[in-house]
Order: sequence, then C-alpha cells, then structure tokens
Amino acid sequence: MIQIVAKLRRVAAFTAVLASLTVLSPGASNAQSPPPAPPADSTAKPAAADTTAKPSPPPASSVSTPPATPAPAATSTSSGKSAKSSSKSSKAPKVSKPKAPKAAAAAAVAPKPYEQRRKEDGVYAKGANWLGLRFGYANRTGETSGDGFIGYGMSYTRMLSNHYAFAAGINHDIVGHFADQIDVSVPFTGEFQRVFKMGSEMRPYIGLGGGYYFRKYYRTGTEYNTTTAGGGHVSIGLTSQLDDKHVVGFETRVAWVSSRPGITNPTFGTSTSTETIWTAKLTWALVY
Repeated sequence: MIQIVAKLRRVAAFTAVLASLTVLSPGASNAQSPPPAPPADSTAKPAAADTTAKPSPPPASSVSTPPATPAPAATSTSSGKSAKSSSKSSKAPKVSKPKAPKAAAAAAVAPKPYEQRRKEDGVYAKGANWLGLRFGYANRTGETSGDGFIGYGMSYTRMLSNHYAFAAGINHDIVGHFADQIDVSVPFTGEFQRVFKMGSEMRPYIGLGGGYYFRKYYRTGTEYNTTTAGGGHVSIGLTSQLDDKHVVGFETRVAWVSSRPGITNPTFGTSTSTETIWTAKLTWALVY
C-alpha cells in the first residue's frame, strides 16, 4: 500500500510540474494535456500492517490535480500579432505621383522665338544683328603727330543677349596731318560689349577688344614707314532706338597700338614703342 501511495504522489507531482510549465510557456495553448496517470494495480497484495508506523496519509483519491489551463499571455500575444498583421494588410497601397512627360519639361525650357524676343526687348533682343556705319574724329597723341582729322568705317554687331554683344569693324582714320601730309590708321578690330539698361530705347555700353592696325604715312617724301601692328582698346558708347529697325548712337574709343621705336619720319618724327590713338564717332545701324 505504501508503494502505491508513493507512485501516486510521483504522478501528482509530475502533473503539477507540467501544469506550471504550460502556464509559463507562450505556446501553451497548442500544448497537449499530459497523459493520464496509470491505474492502480488491483491485483497487488497489501503489505503487512505495521503497528509501529505512523498513520498513513489520506488515499490518493482525495488528492485533487489542478486542470491545465491555457496561458493568457500567449493568447494576448498571438491575438496582438494577428491584429498587427491584419492592420498591415488593411493599409492602402502607396499611390505614385504622376510624372510630367519629358516633352512638356523640354517645352517649358525651350527658348523663345526671335519674333517674341524682338517684341519684348526691341533692337536689343538676343539674336538681333546690327549693320552699322560710323563717322567722326580721329587723332594720335604725341608732340609731332599733327592735327587730327576725320575717321569713318563700318561695323557688325550681334546681340548675344539683351545685356551682352559682340562687335567687329573696319575703319579708316586720319590720325594726324600737316597740310597734305597725313598719318593713316586702318584698324580691323573686334570687341565684346556689356550693355546697361537705362530705358526701353536708350542704353549705354562699354566694350573691350583689340585687333590689327595697318599704319602708313602719305606724301612725306621717300620715307613711308608702312607697318602692321597689334593693339587693344576700350570703347564707351551710347545707343538709342529710333524704331524697330534703326539705331543711332555715339562712341568714343581709346587704343594702344604697338609701333617700331627708332624709325624716324621726316614729317612726323621718331616713332615710340606704343602709340595712343583715340576716336569719337557718331553711329547708325540697321537692325534685322
């Protein structure tokens, strides 16, 4: 009888341990219940009674085994996970923003046609061409340069924008004379101009450039001292728009031209290393 009671105690303790593990385990809801305790052997003979032993404990039938219950934490965890997964699945998919077509973007940055630029900026519009004439005064500095005389020429101007332009020209300037003996300068020059906006019809500009100068003396005996030299110049001018196709203005230019030092002319004296030539001319241009 004592052996049977001991076996039942071991089974009850094993069942209590399994129940506690079931409560603590997150997957206890899916765990199976422990196998039932084996039945008592009815054929076993009772042991001899021991009159000196202590009273026996109550029979095993009076010991109650707590039933296995599912862990509430596992249930709440699984339900939380399922709620999150359902909320994620219920979210609406992201809608991509429609992209502007490349053709529309290219049209937005396309340059304005020349006719529209002419309406907005007049003769100073980008792409405008000026074919001009100029006439005025020319002179060369120096003690033996003589008096200055007339200068004239023609020019071509291309408006790179309404603030910048490129100009090229050829001139014929009499930069000094004594009676019928003259000192001639024929420059072939180009320059970049910065145009400043003062109004819709009148704009000043400043130019920086250079070129080659054909230099020659006339009617000064047998010594003509013909030469070609290079030099740079600075121009300051003002233009005014008469109408959509005509421009008038005024320009002053100062040039520093290389010379041949040591060459002496009977009329105009000995040349220096650099000659300074300046002009002041009225301008007119046809715009197309």
